[in-house]
Amino acid sequence: MTTADRIQSLRKAKGMSQEELADMVGVSRQAVSKWESEQATPDLDKIVIMSDIFEVTTDYLLKGIEPVKSDDHKTMADVIDRKVLTEKNGKRAKTALKWFLIGFGALLAVDLISMLIYFIVNGFPA
Repeated sequence: MTTADRIQSLRKAKGMSQEELADMVGVSRQAVSKWESEQATPDLDKIVIMSDIFEVTTDYLLKGIEPVKSDDHKTMADVIDRKVLTEKNGKRAKTALKWFLIGFGALLAVDLISMLIYFIVNGFPA
């Protein structure tokens, strides 16, 4: 798909005529017609305006490169927050595992001591 095809496709998807797009961009209807028929190429400032109108990136209009879909509008703060939360969750998991192992070890120790006391009081089985 060419730039011309993308402009035409996006215009039609928005339900716009060439005249309506031309008015919004600030050019003649004939200019839009030439862009869509590959007889001319829009200037970069017109590409930027169309990217806003069509709600796409200039990369998409010019090269057909779709934006990478990722967690909708991540900011650097979002990335840092996620990293911090991940580290906190990791620490919580380690702490929980540590306390589980301490509890399990204590339970085994109590079981071993009670077994030794039983054998001391009742003697070893013959």
